[in-house]
Amino acid sequence: MQTNIKIDSLELDALTDILDILKQICELEGKIKGANECIAFLTIKETAEKLNWSIPTVQKLFNRPDFPSCDYGKEKVVEIHALINFFSVARRKIA
Repeated sequence: MQTNIKIDSLELDALTDILDILKQICELEGKIKGANECIAFLTIKETAEKLNWSIPTVQKLFNRPDFPSCDYGKEKVVEIHALINFFSVARRKIA
């Protein structure tokens, strides 16, 4: 089910900046398998550092049922492409 929401220009600019940062992260990881294929995972702490968000905010993000994280041992991780794809779709704020 897809929900339409209004996004103002400041929010759109912020999302665009986040996507640009995530793409740069993918390029910097250096784990290139193919021409455009990057397989790299980020922990909660690494994601918080890269997005310049607080760890509690990122923990809430990782605990969302629609967020593509998975457990790797005792840590939750997210694949970089899944993170980019997650932010490329507009979503409603969950309280």
